[in-house]
Amino acid sequence: MRIIATAGHVDHGKSSLVQALTGTDPDRWEEEKRRGLTIDLGFAFTQIAEQQIGFIDVPGHVRFLRNMLAGIGGIDACMFVVAANEGWKPQTEEHLRILDALGITRGVIVLTKTDLVDADTLALTLDSVRNRVRSTFLEAAPVVQVSVHNSATLDTLRNTLSDLIASLPPVVNTHRPRIWVDRSFAAKGSGTVITGTLTGSSLSVGDELVVQPTNVVVKVRGIQSNGISLDRLEAGNRCALNITGIDHSDINRGDVLVVEGQWLGTNKFDASLTVLASIDHSVSRRGSYMMYVGSREIPVALHTIGSSSIQGGESGLIRVALTVTLPLVPGDRFILRESGRDETIGGGEVLDIEPLLRSSKAKPNREILRLVAERGWVQLHQLHLLTGRNVDISEVEQVLDGWVTTTNNLADVSNEVVSLIAASKDLGVDVATFSAHQRLVLPTVPNITVRDGRARSADAHDIASHPMVKQFVDAGCMPPDAASLDKSIVRQLVQRGVLVHCDELYFHSSAIEKAIASVRDLLITNPQGFTVAQFREHLGVSRKYALPLINHLDATGFTRRRDDLRIAGAKL
Repeated sequence: MRIIATAGHVDHGKSSLVQALTGTDPDRWEEEKRRGLTIDLGFAFTQIAEQQIGFIDVPGHVRFLRNMLAGIGGIDACMFVVAANEGWKPQTEEHLRILDALGITRGVIVLTKTDLVDADTLALTLDSVRNRVRSTFLEAAPVVQVSVHNSATLDTLRNTLSDLIASLPPVVNTHRPRIWVDRSFAAKGSGTVITGTLTGSSLSVGDELVVQPTNVVVKVRGIQSNGISLDRLEAGNRCALNITGIDHSDINRGDVLVVEGQWLGTNKFDASLTVLASIDHSVSRRGSYMMYVGSREIPVALHTIGSSSIQGGESGLIRVALTVTLPLVPGDRFILRESGRDETIGGGEVLDIEPLLRSSKAKPNREILRLVAERGWVQLHQLHLLTGRNVDISEVEQVLDGWVTTTNNLADVSNEVVSLIAASKDLGVDVATFSAHQRLVLPTVPNITVRDGRARSADAHDIASHPMVKQFVDAGCMPPDAASLDKSIVRQLVQRGVLVHCDELYFHSSAIEKAIASVRDLLITNPQGFTVAQFREHLGVSRKYALPLINHLDATGFTRRRDDLRIAGAKL
C-alpha cells in the first residue's frame, strides 16, 4: 500500500474527492458532517490498477493546522487540491510550503469543482496554480481537472494516480518498525486500538512493542489494514492495531510504537532548517517554537549553529531541545512554527540524534565518517542506531572486532601503543593497563609480541635474561634486599617463575632447588626431623634467610612442621 495525503484550502472538495475515489466518507464526526469541513484526520482506501492506495484526508482550516501536520508524516505523495471556482487561497499556500519543507517530492494537482466554472475561469485558475507551484516539488506535477459528478474526470485522475504510484521508489526496509500514533480509541470487545502508518519493517500479531515516550510495553493482539484482519503487516501500510497492556486513554496522538532496543531515544538533536521566504524576520533562539514531527506536536527550544540567526528564504543549522524523549533518526522531517506569531517558520531534516560537540563547534550532517570521527570509536550496532539504517562495512574506513573507527584514529592509537611499549624497553607493558581501544588495536600493530600478559617489542630481550637475574643467581640463598630493586622487573620475574617470593625476600628458583636438596640431605642424617638451626647451618646462611626458605617449603609441601622439627612433606 502507498499512502497519499490530501492538501489544500478548507472546503475545496478534498473529502468529496476522496469519497468519490474510494466510496468511503473520510468525515467521521457529526460536527464535520454538519459544518461540511474536515476537522480531524480521515482515512480511506481503494485499489487502482491492482495497487492498494490509502488516502489521508487532512483538515484544511487554519484552526486545525496541527491535525493537518499530524497527517502528513509517513506519506508517499500528495494530492494537492485547488477549487476551480475559488482558486489559490492563503491556506493553499501554507499547505504547499509545509509539504515542500517536509521533503515531499511527488504529487498530483487536482482542480476540483470544474463543473461550477466556465472555460475561461478554469484556464485562469490553471495558469494561477502553475505560477504558484513554480520552483516547488509540484512544478512538473500533472494537473487533473475533476468534477466529482463526472465519472470520466475521475477515471482520468485514477489513471494519473496509478502512474504516480508506479513512479514511487520501493519502500525501504530498515528492519526497525515504527508507528506514529494518530488516533487511539477503545473498541467494544477489543480494548485499545491505535491507528497509524507502519514504516521501517513488518509487524506481526504477538509482537511486543514499547510506547514512547512513556516506555509502556504492549503486545499486538490484532492487525487490520484496509478493513481486513491480518497476521502480518508489511511496511508502508496504514493500519489499526489492537494492543494489550495499555488503556486507550494512556496512549495519544504523537506517541510512537517501536521495538525495544532498536531505537535510540533523543531529547536533543542537530538538524537543518529552511526558513520560508515569506518570513519577514530572522529565526533565532529567542522565539517560542512548536515542532511537528511524525504525528507529534511538541514545544522546543533551539540554538542556531554557525550563525546567530537564519533569515527568511535561507537555510541553516540548528540544535533542538525537546521536552520529552522520542525515537528519531537522521532523515526524519519536521515543521517548525512560532507560537507567538502563530505562523509556520519552515521545515527541516534531523541530522544527528546524539550530538557530542558544543553547538559552537558542531558541523552536523548525515555522513557516517563525521559520526565516527567525532566519537573516535563506535560499535557497529550503535552506528546502526545512530544512523537509523543498516550500515554496510564498506561505508566505513576501519572495522575491528565490531568497532568502527577512522584510518587516522586507528593510526593514532597504534602509535600510542608503540610508544608505550618502546618506553617500557625489555620489561614490556601489562596488557591490562592498556585502554579498551589500545587492546583492540594491539593485534594489528606489527613487531609486537604478547607473552605472559605483557606486550613487548619483538626484538626486546627476554626478561629472563635481565641483568638482575644474574645478581640473584650469584647471591644464591642470600638474595639482595628487594627495596633496592626495580619492583616492576621483580614482579615480572616472579610471574615468569624466575624468582620466588618468600615472605619479604625474593629467591632465584635455583636457590629454592638448593634448599630442597639441603632438606633431603638433612633427612638422611636426621630421619626424625631437623631444626631450623640445623637447616641454617647446612645452607650456610643466617636465620634471616633460612626462616623464609623453610616457611616456603612448608607452604609448598616439601616439608611440614612437627613441634620444633621439620619432617618430609607430601612432595618430597
